[in-house]
Amino acid sequence: MPASSLLTSKVVWYRRPWFLIIIVVVVAIAVSVLSDLPHAVSKSEDAAQQNGTITLINNDIAPCTYALHESFLIYNRLRSGTLSAENLQQAPNLLTEDEASCTLASGPIYDLTNNIQPVDTAAGKKIDAMYSVVITWTTNDAKDAIYDISMAVKQPKNTAWVHDLTIRQHYLAQDRARINQLVAEASRLVGVQLKAVNVPRLAPLLGT
Repeated sequence: MPASSLLTSKVVWYRRPWFLIIIVVVVAIAVSVLSDLPHAVSKSEDAAQQNGTITLINNDIAPCTYALHESFLIYNRLRSGTLSAENLQQAPNLLTEDEASCTLASGPIYDLTNNIQPVDTAAGKKIDAMYSVVITWTTNDAKDAIYDISMAVKQPKNTAWVHDLTIRQHYLAQDRARINQLVAEASRLVGVQLKAVNVPRLAPLLGT
């Protein structure tokens, strides 16, 4: 009888709620720790993640690149004498809007600078470096070029703005080349060609 009671006691002890709760907690912690451990990322997964980041960047810079194109078009038409009187009258307001599209006050540029986090892989580090250059290309290079064009329209006889535009075009081209270089380096790391970043090659401004 005592032996039978002892066996009964052991069975009850294993079934006690506090023991089952401990087991559940231990298992949950183990699963959590294992899920947090780094795991190898395949090249295809890596490429997909980097392309996802580039897509987000392209979406966010699209209004700024459009604004830059428009400002260059206005300037070249002004310099070539093909800008109509009506368009000339509208140009200052258009250029003010264009410049705003490349500032942190713009929703897409705010998203660009705050809501993108490249994945931390070897290729991701290249994309992260590229991302930093894209921010410079939009919020510095493009914005300042549009500002200079705006001032050149307002003060057509002031050659200082034309000189400054020559410098801005150099920065735009230099940073574009760096962006493409970093994407190419990331592409080699993942073994496939990643998406292009939509920073355009711009035709030279007339007179610069």
